[in-house]
Amino acid sequence: MNRKQIFIIGIIVAVSAGIAAWVLRTEKSTAESEHDHGHEEEHGEEHGEEHGEEHGEEDKAEEVVKGPHRGRMLSQENFQVEVTIFETGVPPVFRVFAYEDGKPLDPADINLVITVHRLGGQVDTIHFKKEADYLAGDGVVVEPHSFTVKIRADWKGKQAQWEYTQLEGRLTLATEALQSSGVIIEKAGPATIRTVLKLNGKIMPNEDRMVHVRARFPGIIKEIRKRLGDFARKGDILAVVESNESLQPYEVRSQMDGTIIEKDAAVGESVTDNQTLFVVADLKSVWVDLSVYRKDFLRMKKGQPVLVDAGDGSAPAKSTIAYISPFGTENTQTMLARAVLDNKAGDWRPGLFVKAEVTLENYKAPLAVKAEALQTFRDWDVVFMQEGEWFEVRPLEIGRRDREWVEVLSGILPGTPYASGNSFLLKAELGKAGATHDH
Repeated sequence: MNRKQIFIIGIIVAVSAGIAAWVLRTEKSTAESEHDHGHEEEHGEEHGEEHGEEHGEEDKAEEVVKGPHRGRMLSQENFQVEVTIFETGVPPVFRVFAYEDGKPLDPADINLVITVHRLGGQVDTIHFKKEADYLAGDGVVVEPHSFTVKIRADWKGKQAQWEYTQLEGRLTLATEALQSSGVIIEKAGPATIRTVLKLNGKIMPNEDRMVHVRARFPGIIKEIRKRLGDFARKGDILAVVESNESLQPYEVRSQMDGTIIEKDAAVGESVTDNQTLFVVADLKSVWVDLSVYRKDFLRMKKGQPVLVDAGDGSAPAKSTIAYISPFGTENTQTMLARAVLDNKAGDWRPGLFVKAEVTLENYKAPLAVKAEALQTFRDWDVVFMQEGEWFEVRPLEIGRRDREWVEVLSGILPGTPYASGNSFLLKAELGKAGATHDH
């Protein structure tokens, strides 16, 4: 390798090293512009709220000056405050330290108020009182820590004001992108939530629509007209029997329209009087026999709505509890509850197992969201609330739930727009943006 080649390779290596260093500095700067209020286990109990780019519109994030407690330092002339959030073993609360020219001040000399402005117009006002060497806020700083903070402090007859914004769990989606994404927007509001009992069952013939066709006189079966599974109308001849006494044939006819579900007859066989030859069942309705465990006996009542699922992907069928057995089943220690299903289409076949949901209670929740809207963010159940093109996670305290609805005890207000259908797409976008932080 000659000197010229060595010189060119050296230039390439130097340029590559410069690019790599610039990329690392850029990534570090980007990471530092994210919401930084974790790591208290590594660096102590206090931590600051780092300022991200407001709505992502600024080219550069504001540089955050940190104080001795790792909080955000804000200065006005010779007066400084350090804003931290304390959350070790307790709900997050503001702690503010005050300084004059960098020297600690007595918190009792400071009158401080913070207002927290969130997406959706929510404003929390927090007042402070002295605790130890800091001012402690009287309200919880609820998650997510994504808001604009406005601070007013009175000291020595002077008033200082500051404002900063930090973002977490927030993303933007233009109107066109929202429409094409398939994300569905609904408003939080009241809903009826069903308390259900899940049971296993079996499809059975409806014995109220079933007849046993018997031989009238002893004799020999000379002819069979219908086979197992055949449909017979009322009056149709099922078999012909030659009487032993008269040696004359007589006809065995169906007494109803139905399907032959049992057959105990063959040509040449001898039959006795009153012997069952055929069982004919009208399968246009069937029974659903459900097994109820002892702990649930008292919860079951006639008339309760039932959804019966065949397990084949078809829509569940609706019915009600029509019968509850007064006896238990010895070998399984269960009780029988029964529903009747319309089966004109013939989809429900006796002998097949099914699953059912019995509605025990219809609870009218004052505030609820669609169950499909729930996503996880860190260790919370959240929905993505909407304001214009902005979406932001809202941790929820949830109560009762069913397959369609989830009761909301706290976290959002009635009428709040949120993403219901396809909300997982927003979570995926949030993950790409790296818009989370470690606690």
